[in-house]
Formats: sequence, C-alpha cells, structure tokens
Amino acid sequence: MRTASAAKVAAQLFEYLEASRERPLLVTHNGKPVAVLVAVRDESEAEQLASGRPRSLRSVFEEAHDQFEKGGGIPHDQFWREVEQARQARQPAPARAQRAESDVAADRDPPRRSRVTKSQQSRGR
Repeated sequence: MRTASAAKVAAQLFEYLEASRERPLLVTHNGKPVAVLVAVRDESEAEQLASGRPRSLRSVFEEAHDQFEKGGGIPHDQFWREVEQARQARQPAPARAQRAESDVAADRDPPRRSRVTKSQQSRGR
C-alpha cells in the first residue's frame, strides 16, 4: 500500500485522489496512520465502506429494482446463459477433465492405507 503524509496529501489532493483509483493510500500524521484513501464507484459503495458492514439484502434489491425500472435489465434466459459462461470461464478445461477422471477413479478404487512396520511403531511413528 502506498503511504503519504497528511500535509503532502493536502497539498496534492487531486493527484492522490486519481492515484487511489489504482490502489489505496495510507495517510499518516507524524508517522502514524490516520486514514486510508480508497476510491469508490458509487454512493452505495461509499456508504457500505463507511458503515463498515456489508450492504443489506434489501438495499441490493432496491438498487436492482431502480436499475430495472430505468430500462437496465436483461431477459431471464440471457442472465442464466451469462452465469453459466462465467462459471465455465473461471474453471480451466484441463481442471474440469482432470476432476472428472479423479471422480471416476475414486468410485472405482477403494481408499489405500499405508502400512506401518513394527520398527516404525517402536520409534513412535
């Protein structure tokens, strides 16, 4: 995290506001942390950050409803297609195939147990 003194931030506030879009800025006074400058996208994100707690489900629904009323929305089928595409994009194809193979092998092969010799037992293993 980038750090700057309060005096330096006050003198160059606009530059630090712009820089906070890339990463947060720790503001110090007499070498001690006093604030963090963090960019937000909108008022609801700012309120959430300031409250120190996650948004309520009700506020999420209200915001979604308002956006929908303004004509911002997509058809139901398109939504679920995009969800499925996002899921597939997050999981690489080789990992999906490997997991499927290991699931089949797990169904076929019983779990293996390691053998402990008497000399290992006497040594406390």
